[in-house]
Amino acid sequence: MCADDSQKAFGLRLRQLRKAAGFTQASLAEHAEISCVYVNKLERGLASPSIQVLQRLAQCLEADMATLLSSEEPAAHQMDNGGRTSPYLTLFRSGVSAQTRGLIFETMETPMPSSDDKPEKPEKPD
Repeated sequence: MCADDSQKAFGLRLRQLRKAAGFTQASLAEHAEISCVYVNKLERGLASPSIQVLQRLAQCLEADMATLLSSEEPAAHQMDNGGRTSPYLTLFRSGVSAQTRGLIFETMETPMPSSDDKPEKPEKPD
């Protein structure tokens, strides 16, 4: 596959994943901190993204970089979330800052102690 073909394949994949995630070109550009014109060029296969842009696009689209670069069809779970929007994507679209989103998800991913981990209550003296 030549460079032009791989750019076009990437552009088609980006468009598929963007639409499946419910983003417009403008909203994806805003969240990925790139220009709308650049998103359009990427989707038409007229530009190649840097690694940093790939990382930001993958994060926005809740995909990994391999999925963005793959020539295979996206898995069904990547294209449709059963009609539900993930909590990350909801926060992302709501305009919550990246720092706040990170704190929220860091907190959500911190395991809560189980009931077995609770310290025993001290016995009351008679």
